[in-house]
Amino acid sequence: MKTVGIVPNHDKEAAMNFVGELVSFLKEKDCNVALTYKIAEITGFEELGVTKYELYSKSDFIIVLGGDGTLLDTGRKAAKYGTPLLGINMGTLGFLASADVSEVRETIERVLDGDYKLEKRLMLEAEIVSETDSPKKYNAVNDVCITRGVFTKITGYSIYVNDEYLATFRADGVIISTPTGSTAYNLSAGGPVLKPDIGCMAITPICAHSLHSRSIVISADDTVRIEADFGSNGDVIMSMDGQTSVILNNGDTINVRKSANSMNIIKTNIRSFYEILRKKLISKGE
Repeated sequence: MKTVGIVPNHDKEAAMNFVGELVSFLKEKDCNVALTYKIAEITGFEELGVTKYELYSKSDFIIVLGGDGTLLDTGRKAAKYGTPLLGINMGTLGFLASADVSEVRETIERVLDGDYKLEKRLMLEAEIVSETDSPKKYNAVNDVCITRGVFTKITGYSIYVNDEYLATFRADGVIISTPTGSTAYNLSAGGPVLKPDIGCMAITPICAHSLHSRSIVISADDTVRIEADFGSNGDVIMSMDGQTSVILNNGDTINVRKSANSMNIIKTNIRSFYEILRKKLISKGE
């Protein structure tokens, strides 16, 4: 008997309301269902409540109800356990989702029958090396962004790849993106779209004060070092997937490299990356 976790976007009423229907369907399929204690209490399924550790580590797979943001947040938490994620789009874009709500039953049946493909998405590890504190590490699925604060003047970002100096951008910030994240902030900043199964990263300046600053694509096996020169001008912030952030101290060095973990996404349809790209991004602008 499989154990299936459910992680809804608790800020979306539609996602929370759909939990009950999903629980009933999974029980019909002889599955154990797991919810965090908080979600179990809100939805009235207290008997299904488990700790977050149990949800992420003991589930055979996790159904994520929401948009790409919910899937990214769940992906970072589940990555170290290798738990596969099945994204059900209840947001606006749903670029990472495996199916829409109308396809839920058919999609879950295919997963339970073993009729699916598992995509391992490259993740990033960002390490802050401080002059005054021990190193701190953070994980990201889409991107690591180093950006100036609201009232901070334009900042210089010196970029090194494998300890070799590459360039200095005077810009609002710099994005280190995975192929998965290439269609997110990286794309908005003028960076390239990267196919998810390519082993690479993109370095993209944000609003660079230059006529010649362009994105640079490097190997996923490279290590990027960023040194931000902001002095007493204000704050510089490092954010992961646009969801978690830390304020940097002057003199901090950021090392970004491929994480030892990956986000495992369940895919049940035969739509290619290019079809999804065309339908989700290209055709919307036509």
